[in-house]
Amino acid sequence: LHLIFPEDWTFGRVRLGTGSKFDVIPVYSGPEGDRYALWTTATSATGKWVRFDVPQDQVELVDILKDESHFAKSNVSKTGWMKIVIDGPKEDGAAPKRYQLSLAGTMIMEGDPDDEETSEVSFVEYPKEEDDKIVKISFVKA
Repeated sequence: LHLIFPEDWTFGRVRLGTGSKFDVIPVYSGPEGDRYALWTTATSATGKWVRFDVPQDQVELVDILKDESHFAKSNVSKTGWMKIVIDGPKEDGAAPKRYQLSLAGTMIMEGDPDDEETSEVSFVEYPKEEDDKIVKISFVKA
């Protein structure tokens, strides 16, 4: 499953075949750890930041880098796989809950074409046990 930003949608979707391409950009380093952001490349939406909208269970593209675009890397493996962890909204001065980006394809059926898409992007509380729906990203050098 891949995250894609089709031209005719205002938010990210899940695709069976190939997805959108991103650069992972370091944006912050501090006592609570390093933070990164995703910058779109090689798509119709090149040059936009990915914003994680936890309350709406959506990812969207924005022109200006926002705090909601920042994420931490987690469970980075020796083979380059990792999870995207996002801080949720701050509530009443308490530390924000943390969430993991999750993609599901339950609406995609066996035999569907590679360009089949669904809106099953969501966030699950972090940490969570291993789950096929938790997004693990692999870095590929271009």
